[in-house]
Amino acid sequence: HQVEGATVVIGGGNVAIDAARVSRRCGSDDVSMWCLEQPDEMPALPLEVQEAKDDGVTVHNGWGPARIELDEAGQVRGVTFKRCTRVFDEAKHFSPTYDESDTTFVPCQNVVLSIGQSIEWGDLLAGSKVKLGRGQGAVADPKTYQTDEPDIFVGGDVYTGPSFVIDAIAAGHEAAISLHRFVQTGSSLTLGRNPRHYVELKKDDVVLAPGDYDHAGRQVPACQKVTSIDHNWHDPRRQFTEEQIRKETARCLKCGASIVDTNKCIGCGLCTTRCEFDAIHLTRDVPEASDMYTAEDKMKAILPYQAKRSFKIVRTKLAGEKNKA
Repeated sequence: HQVEGATVVIGGGNVAIDAARVSRRCGSDDVSMWCLEQPDEMPALPLEVQEAKDDGVTVHNGWGPARIELDEAGQVRGVTFKRCTRVFDEAKHFSPTYDESDTTFVPCQNVVLSIGQSIEWGDLLAGSKVKLGRGQGAVADPKTYQTDEPDIFVGGDVYTGPSFVIDAIAAGHEAAISLHRFVQTGSSLTLGRNPRHYVELKKDDVVLAPGDYDHAGRQVPACQKVTSIDHNWHDPRRQFTEEQIRKETARCLKCGASIVDTNKCIGCGLCTTRCEFDAIHLTRDVPEASDMYTAEDKMKAILPYQAKRSFKIVRTKLAGEKNKA
């Protein structure tokens, strides 16, 4: 698809970033993003914003759409924006305020709206006991996702509001467990379930000197410079260099303090074979105190020891009989 003329993308999230970058690749020679948030408030990731700027997208912060202007033929001729003076209220809730007297007109031929979504239930919940809360989101039990209508379960954005896809997937997983239990007569929706209660790391057990880690910071892969991005859909990001890999892996906090009870550990080494990350290793404090043999060569160690031990037993027995005589 070819996009011609100037394009205005309204929104400040990662989806708006994608829309702007796609517009550039589809041929639009002038792409700009306009959002309510200031740079430090934008929901888009900083790296995404920088990559959009590298593609030639200009970002304008602190502006909200007032109206989309049309010409006599009904075609878009531009967007009028008004200054946004505040995005969130004192309780950190989304509650934008504007200065209606401070406006600007941006001429364009294309407008892309990427400003979130709202919940439209329609008649889906008509006649049910489901209650709706803030933003028309469904009210449900936070563990089972069951609503006031016993056989209706919810999850995702209709329950939490705008969030991440992975949260919606997790909610769907838990709701499916609840649904399965619900149709099993007499089954409890809560007993035996993973409470997903995560406890903050106890700082007293951290094997780490304060301020003695992460001096390098998160590494950023380099981007390949291209002569033209017109219909260029290749990922410009490159892999880490060898030096970046060293710095990134050195950022590991190593904060898990593991203490082995030597009175219980028999040194079987089974734990080393079960760790998926190869993080457990057995070492000998006094390696010269014993020799190691593979199972196939065990007789090399057993036979000499057996002969030596048998000789000692016989000698001790003969000495005992001699003393009795």
